[in-house]
Amino acid sequence: MNYRIEGDGPLLVCLPGLDGTSNLFYKQTPGLASRYRVALITLPDLGNFTYEDMAGDVASVIRELGHERAIVLGESFGGTVALWFALLHPELVDRLIIINSFPRFRKRTLLWAGLVLARKAPPGLVWFVRRAGNTIGLLLDGVGREDRRRFHEAVRSIRVEGYARRLELIKELDISDRIHDINAPTLLIAGGQDLLVPSAKEAAAMATRIPGATVRVVPGAGHACLLGDKVSVSDLLEAWIRTEQSGSARLMPEVRMRQDLGHLKQ
Repeated sequence: MNYRIEGDGPLLVCLPGLDGTSNLFYKQTPGLASRYRVALITLPDLGNFTYEDMAGDVASVIRELGHERAIVLGESFGGTVALWFALLHPELVDRLIIINSFPRFRKRTLLWAGLVLARKAPPGLVWFVRRAGNTIGLLLDGVGREDRRRFHEAVRSIRVEGYARRLELIKELDISDRIHDINAPTLLIAGGQDLLVPSAKEAAAMATRIPGATVRVVPGAGHACLLGDKVSVSDLLEAWIRTEQSGSARLMPEVRMRQDLGHLKQ
């Protein structure tokens, strides 16, 4: 598994979404790298890789870098890898941050359509359809022109084979009944206007299963919230750690979750 390092401090591992490159963390990396040693992971792009394979590779990266534990952050598809990692290698997880993700993808028709496109269509057509769909999503998320350009530049480098395999893994994924075994402190960040994944509902559901999990819903943020101006993962992470250290983060988590979700309804 390839990766690059930015910053210095406690180790924080970033697991990317369907693009698999970590290039789309570019707006979040400076803030995180000011406090942490950030390992930006590139997910495999070839072969019949599995969640177990990726979790094992992440474990190897942590050990290779000389750390006993790490904060593990996963966004969208990377969030599913992070959940699996926390289940398979709990001893290596200091904290877990899940952004706009899920233990099971519920929009099965959309997933089926994406798989058919990735498996059957010519690569040029796959790129055209994905670009059109992504552009609409980015515009709805309020992502600016330069950030849209960088997004398209990043995703154009993705091999169709790797993209299709990641979709296949999402199709097979259902760990809803296993995530109660996650014992690391967990922060669930959700965009309040995520049109691809019902992230706020997924975060709320996961918080009822993961002991002591904290939910933060960001009003107005969509699935591409890491590219916009509404989310600073660094600020959310530090605020969560301060609250937890003060002793209040684990007090009445279901009340705290309702308060966060209340922002979504406003």
